[in-house]
Amino acid sequence: MKRRLIKAGVLVIIFAAALVISSLVINRGTEDEIVDMGAPTIPRISFLVNGNQVNPLSGYVKDMEIPAMRDTITPLGEDGTLSMNLEEGSSTVSGIRYEVYSLDGEEKYKEGEAELPAEGEAAVLQLGNILTEPLQEAVLKVILETNDDRSVSYYTRIIRPDDLAVTECLAFAQDFQAKALAGDESAELGVYLEPGEESDNTTYQTVNIHSDITHILWGDLQPQVLGDVVWEIKESNSVYTSLLAEYQTACTDDSGETGVYNVSEFFRIRYVEGTVYMLDYNRELEKVFDGSSQAFGRNGIQFGIVPDEMQYETNEEGTIAAFVQGRNLWLYETEDAKLVKVFSFSDQEGADVRSRNRDHTVRIISMDNNGSIAFAVYGYMNRGIHEGEVGAAIYYFDRQDLTVEEKAFISSTKSAPIAEEELGKMVYYSQGQDMLYVLTGGTLYQIDLEQGEQTVLAEGLEEGQYALSDDGGMLAYQTDGSQPDGENAEETSGTGAGIQVLNLQSGEGYTVEAADGESVRPLGFINGDFVYGKARSEDEGISPTGGGISPMYEVEIRSSGNKEEASYSFEDQGIYITGVTIENNLLTLDRLQRDGDRYAAASQEYVTNNEERRDTKLTLETYSADSDGRQVRLTFEDSIEGTEPSVSKTDQVAQKDPVEIDLGVESGAEKFYVYGMGSLAAVCDSAADAVQKAEEVSGVVVTSGQAYVWERGNRDLVYSTEAAAFAKEGEETSLEACERYMESYEAQRIDLTGCTLDQVLYVINRGCPLIALTSADHAVLLTGYSTTDITYIDPDSGSAYTVGISEMESMIQGGGNILIGYVR
Repeated sequence: MKRRLIKAGVLVIIFAAALVISSLVINRGTEDEIVDMGAPTIPRISFLVNGNQVNPLSGYVKDMEIPAMRDTITPLGEDGTLSMNLEEGSSTVSGIRYEVYSLDGEEKYKEGEAELPAEGEAAVLQLGNILTEPLQEAVLKVILETNDDRSVSYYTRIIRPDDLAVTECLAFAQDFQAKALAGDESAELGVYLEPGEESDNTTYQTVNIHSDITHILWGDLQPQVLGDVVWEIKESNSVYTSLLAEYQTACTDDSGETGVYNVSEFFRIRYVEGTVYMLDYNRELEKVFDGSSQAFGRNGIQFGIVPDEMQYETNEEGTIAAFVQGRNLWLYETEDAKLVKVFSFSDQEGADVRSRNRDHTVRIISMDNNGSIAFAVYGYMNRGIHEGEVGAAIYYFDRQDLTVEEKAFISSTKSAPIAEEELGKMVYYSQGQDMLYVLTGGTLYQIDLEQGEQTVLAEGLEEGQYALSDDGGMLAYQTDGSQPDGENAEETSGTGAGIQVLNLQSGEGYTVEAADGESVRPLGFINGDFVYGKARSEDEGISPTGGGISPMYEVEIRSSGNKEEASYSFEDQGIYITGVTIENNLLTLDRLQRDGDRYAAASQEYVTNNEERRDTKLTLETYSADSDGRQVRLTFEDSIEGTEPSVSKTDQVAQKDPVEIDLGVESGAEKFYVYGMGSLAAVCDSAADAVQKAEEVSGVVVTSGQAYVWERGNRDLVYSTEAAAFAKEGEETSLEACERYMESYEAQRIDLTGCTLDQVLYVINRGCPLIALTSADHAVLLTGYSTTDITYIDPDSGSAYTVGISEMESMIQGGGNILIGYVR
């Protein structure tokens, strides 16, 4: 099976191939070969840590970017060895190799081979003393050679076992879990909790350290564990260990029916001299929808205990609904009581744990009125022709033929959550055009799947420079309005920007041009109408917080036919608009009052769009069950109680010439990755934003090169970098002197403006002093701290000083809270 590979900037057009593809499209439904997705084939591995089996890893058939593969961490043995289990699929393994890299992947520390173990035994990796001071962490890449000539790679961070309490923390988590599952009220688990209003005690879907003991003990659900509990070590250091458990349970609901539930359980634990402290706990529960008749009640499809938010689409009549539940895509037709399982990686019985890998997301792109669906699968591909790859697979489900056809696959060499973050900004497939639109890395691509042609529609798009409609079918993006380099470049550059508004389903669109000296900004869509703002450079000024601001003097709404529907301006009152929030049929305008070149807070304005939203005749609702708490259902206009739906599965069309796309996404500006509660929690452009998010999830912030920026609760109470005093040289400013001094650290400079003093002490604790501005023209270098004081060097005097923490906070506020950190 030959693949057509499209790479960024390369257009491949083969006339003969186009004729063949056209013929296939014309004859589709009569000559297409139907294939089965097949069972998983790639082996899975795990590790033994003091006799505990942890960190099961799925394999990758491509070499992945090492800094982007941050997930588990595995402690080595005291003798530098690591025992590894070959799990499902191990009979195909013919050889074992390993490589050890720096966290940023730039340096290879070691490579070697391991002997194949006898059946039922573990392989032993002899890593020796590869981790020595100051190197505490590295990345282990295990390569398995298989009998079918494939090289499959696996990735985990490794760490020295010094000062770790992984065994003790794991034992506590397993005991806590077992007692909670048993509903053991005598176990006194409440002593580890912090009950409070932070938790929602009306649901069992999410339970945390602030929940009441009834919810911790599963209430009346009577859980029974199905299969094994899988344990992953997410973080481990001398202060705490983070663990994630994933498993399935059978639970009994209010009606006495038993269902299968997916469980994800997170622990952050501190162990000190025989005493255990549970710092964080979070358990998420989701019922697996199986299409049984018990789910079809008088008010609609009852999903039970699942997240409140669920993606669904419906046709105009409300007789067909598509929904995603538990990473499975379903279609239901009320008129014929037909239920179709459109897509699922899980095998029929869910018996093969590899098919239940949760590192993927299914999203509906669009659904037509007949029930045909375009959808995408992001992340790790559990099985099928892309098994062991990461990316976004674009599919089209033909309702008439009950077939699913892959239209394209966008590959990635990053971890599943990062790939989803990068590729999930916008992927839209138009069946009518056979056209794929992808926005990733700030670049908007238009890909003609029929002709194999790729066009870049826009580059350098950042947040705020584009807007997408709720249904994903309309896109507006900013154009810079400048001309390419040439004899008129100087005259035309700097002209007002424009906006291209594009209907992705039809490919048609229009342009909104800015007046001379002005710019236009895409703000969003409301009921299919486009909302944008107009701004002038002459209105730029200073915001209430002291930063620069360029507000809008008018907001306008235009119809899909490019006609003005409404406009809103308060300029005659000296009021300008800074942003717009669109929710349902309501626009909320954020506003400021102008006073010269300064702006002060003003009240918001609320605007209702004249055009009413279409009545979908189908809604997603929550309701309360007697003892099971909050439940979710999809409610239809007419009752479907007593329905005995016929359940169908789709056939997958064999791909004669699948389109594989390598967009070569560049990282561009530095990104900051927040890991918390056992997963990637956020990707931020700002280090300060990342720290605030990590504070919320008790997490970790790292750069794209895996340098630690911040960790919750992992710093010494007293620390000094022992930095020597220094003074300005020549005509240097104090800031320039601090920056010159920091060059010797060979560290990465990051802007921490917006963080608190307490937060940035972590950076100092990692061994690098910190620059703080105390005024617009004066900077000092913070070099150490205690529980009460801060030590700093003033380049103006060349001397070191120690002041109280509150005094330093006041000094920093005088400089606008501008903080510059260094990490390595």
